Amino acid sequence: MSTLGTNIHPSNPISIEDAESGEINSPISSFNEFSDLSPRPTNEFNLSGSKVRFTLPPPSAYPHPLDGKPSFATAITYKETYIRLFSDAVRNKPNWTEKVLDRELFVKWLREAQKQAPPCDGGRHRVLTWDKDDVAYIHDELVNVYKPFVEGLREQGVRLEPDVDGVWREDWGADEELRMELINAVATLENAPKDKKDWHPGSNKQVLDLVHPSLWPIIYNRTLSLQTGEPIQPPKDTKIDSIGFSNKFCWLPSEFEVSPDGTKTTITSYINNLASDEQKSLFYPILEKIFTKFVPLFNHVLADLKAGTHDFRRVFAIAGRKWWCDDLIKLSNENHKLKWDKLLGQFINDDYLDVDFLEKLPHASKRFDADDEGDPEFEGCDDSDDEDLDQRGDPGIYEVRDNMGQYLPSSWEPPEITEDVMLEGKSLKVIVKLANIILTPNNPTYKGGSWHVEAMLNERIISTGIYYYDQENVTDSRLAFRRTVGNVPNWESAQILEQNSDWPIVFNMSSKSQSWAVQEIGQTETKKNRAIAFPNIYQHQVQPFKLLDPTKPGYRKILVFFLCDPSNDDLPTTRIVAPQQPEFRVEIENMLRDGPMGKLPEEVFRMVFGMIPEVIGREEAEGYRRELMKERASFGNSSTMVQGLCYSLCEH
Repeated sequence: MSTLGTNIHPSNPISIEDAESGEINSPISSFNEFSDLSPRPTNEFNLSGSKVRFTLPPPSAYPHPLDGKPSFATAITYKETYIRLFSDAVRNKPNWTEKVLDRELFVKWLREAQKQAPPCDGGRHRVLTWDKDDVAYIHDELVNVYKPFVEGLREQGVRLEPDVDGVWREDWGADEELRMELINAVATLENAPKDKKDWHPGSNKQVLDLVHPSLWPIIYNRTLSLQTGEPIQPPKDTKIDSIGFSNKFCWLPSEFEVSPDGTKTTITSYINNLASDEQKSLFYPILEKIFTKFVPLFNHVLADLKAGTHDFRRVFAIAGRKWWCDDLIKLSNENHKLKWDKLLGQFINDDYLDVDFLEKLPHASKRFDADDEGDPEFEGCDDSDDEDLDQRGDPGIYEVRDNMGQYLPSSWEPPEITEDVMLEGKSLKVIVKLANIILTPNNPTYKGGSWHVEAMLNERIISTGIYYYDQENVTDSRLAFRRTVGNVPNWESAQILEQNSDWPIVFNMSSKSQSWAVQEIGQTETKKNRAIAFPNIYQHQVQPFKLLDPTKPGYRKILVFFLCDPSNDDLPTTRIVAPQQPEFRVEIENMLRDGPMGKLPEEVFRMVFGMIPEVIGREEAEGYRRELMKERASFGNSSTMVQGLCYSLCEH
């Protein structure tokens, strides 16, 4: 793999004053088998005075999108964009490892891809796609790199496959029994009374939250630590609001322990919002099995993150190239067809590919040639004087450019799953979510989600695993990914691009004034019984879908595991935070009365019971959720770490 852009940029550690550590015994310690408060070697809690203050994570092996500019991506060229899309489409076809060897079928795919090439610069330019280098490169990468890797995994009984660079998927059609167990368990949550259903705020009653971490999270300065009996404090930093941390809330993860051989997962502390005894006995064995199946997917995501695969580039935009107007040929549909057919014929026959689209043909005109200096027609890039620019977007004209980038002598490589990234034998911090998207004849279309990354630096989620375990009567949908781009020209100065710059064309970035420096990198299909895992360094967005039969209801159901940075030992978990929901206070009191404490005088019992952490009622919890969502939405919408730098195109 190319070494370009593979440097990992860990977050900068933020020092926190040292203090003594300690713990107190609490009557809550007998709540259930998940209440073991004995210190673990990997967890140290720094206290400030008598209040718990958790340190910020040390430099991590894994980048996070809110680390700021160091985590920004190198933009990929338009050329690489369309070959990535083609590769993803091929590798999502049934039996693709066999079909890819059929050159005639491959040519059919190429013809379809050429017709469906993504628009360049918002459709302002009809740039030529698919030249001889594109065809040769992508065929070689699919046949000689992806195919043997996937076939090698299948020989080992592993069905996972690479998708968008850095994203991994696996179809679990063979494990129908486990899927049905999950469906039946979730039905107990779905069957809540109508007035108890938790429709996600702002979802137009389409997204039904069954288990969501924004309800009863850690509320700094209120949620108590069972180790000290004191409120948990936010990470200490004077600029906490500006660097991606919240000083109000933190999602509350559970602890999952993966066996050394990776064949078993044990949930060792309760799952927030899924913590009753009945729910533990019903859900936890199922979730443990499913998470175990996710471990190889997460391993590959983490290995990719460590290797910098998320920033891997196949095409290099030539260093030192002026971004503005360069040699360009206008190629008619007729002449393009002649050359395109010849190129594909050479490919089918496995001949040497020598068709050059930059070579002049009758009816093809060239501009900005060095010999044309002094001819007013070729001076500068004044739109009013250049009839060629007036023909941008003309469906009968292709722009053939020589500054669209060159292929590097490298291709995709499978990640190396080393011991330091493997989750086997480790205790992990995991946040669980269950949700349904429900459509009805009166509400038949899901318009899609917003672009976002998961949570903030408090949780430091580095990967998300989603299991699409059930759907009915809905159209296909996809999950789209994009990155914040860091190599905008003049980044360090005024973020200004010349209006006639070709930079937006080369990298397929918007040439509109005041544009965000973000770049879509691909999509993956989210079909039933598919599991996908992807890095949180990518922003993601659920694409729209609707009812297949508009006269009947339909749904899509998901289970989500958010994997927190394994190196962040100081993130509080449910091991030291008691359930904050009101129903657990009654359960705890009854449990204590049935035990030895029930023999205490009532006034003594009440005094001891008063040490139990305060619960938060449903109405208050929903208020906190609204505040949490507002805080994170506001940060995400305004932060350059999420939205990218806003660059401008100046006019001259």
